[in-house]
Amino acid sequence: MLKSLTITTAILLVLTMALPTMADQVNTGDRNFQRAWRVYVTRNNEKAMEYFKASAQAYGEALQQEPMTRTMRFQSSLDKAGIAMYFAGEYDQSIKTLTEAQGEKDKIWDAALFIALSQGRKGDKEAALKAFDKFLEANPSQRLITTEMGRVLPGVKDGSVKLSDAIDAIEKETQHQFVQNVARYNKRNGMIPATEACNGPYWWRYNSAPCSNSVQRYL
Repeated sequence: MLKSLTITTAILLVLTMALPTMADQVNTGDRNFQRAWRVYVTRNNEKAMEYFKASAQAYGEALQQEPMTRTMRFQSSLDKAGIAMYFAGEYDQSIKTLTEAQGEKDKIWDAALFIALSQGRKGDKEAALKAFDKFLEANPSQRLITTEMGRVLPGVKDGSVKLSDAIDAIEKETQHQFVQNVARYNKRNGMIPATEACNGPYWWRYNSAPCSNSVQRYL
């Protein structure tokens, strides 16, 4: 009996000691994503990619933890992780993570967008076009991106535009869109949905950084 209790206590102790490390990986991913986004929307791409890679690594480790932390299971956390993985060049992992972030609703427009970009980077034309359709179905109201899609995707479909060139063009306008969003709405919470405010779970859509250390998270 005493031996059984000792083993149980030891297991609980190991699990308790592991929890801070698991949480630290999510926090490290979040911090580096915030650093990356702050410089990405000022077009300091070299520095942004450095932070995105660090963010992707931390999120990747958090996703492999057993059991995964509750925070890492949130759709907003998965969305950030998948975006970071795209910019880190981890396209397969980005697609997997963002597909999980979408769940059954498929209304997380930036998840659909970066799935499409990732599929395009992999050279999968049909999968990329299907994901771009999902992006449009989500009614994203991101005019610069949708305009560029309307310009280049018909050429991808008929073969007159290379997929890689189209992805380059849409990625460029994606950054332009986020830069414009930040310029117009940064920290102006009353002008945008609460979920996209600077203290909302999808703060990066219209802000350069969260306005609170206690950003709200939602499933």
